[in-house]
Amino acid sequence: MSDYRVADGFNVALGSLTTLDPQPRSAGIQYTRQSFAGNGTPINEGPYVVLIWDVIGTKTQYQSLLTTFGLLSADSNDVTVYVRDENFDYVRMNGKAIKPLPGTGVEYKSYFIRDFTILIRDLEDVS
Repeated sequence: MSDYRVADGFNVALGSLTTLDPQPRSAGIQYTRQSFAGNGTPINEGPYVVLIWDVIGTKTQYQSLLTTFGLLSADSNDVTVYVRDENFDYVRMNGKAIKPLPGTGVEYKSYFIRDFTILIRDLEDVS
């Protein structure tokens, strides 16, 4: 079962994070680039995670999710998230949530809000 969570601001304790309802799906933490050191060791750069909701039933539910991420009236917001890493273990990370744009990160189609996507970029370990 999924256990994705979020809170407004950096370094929020796990017990204070809000469990997302409904739960999104995600491929886990990804990287914008992978380069290699001289000895062949991979260097992963630009960590981010994409949270996706295939269908949101109501506008109220959509706005509630935006509010949870601090994005109802802002284009981006600093958040603490509890997401899966590249090994599919849950980790607590700080990052910047980006509000989706209609047509590219969210659509209203057939009376439902579909393909709602929130990008959390610039991930870093919680201090």
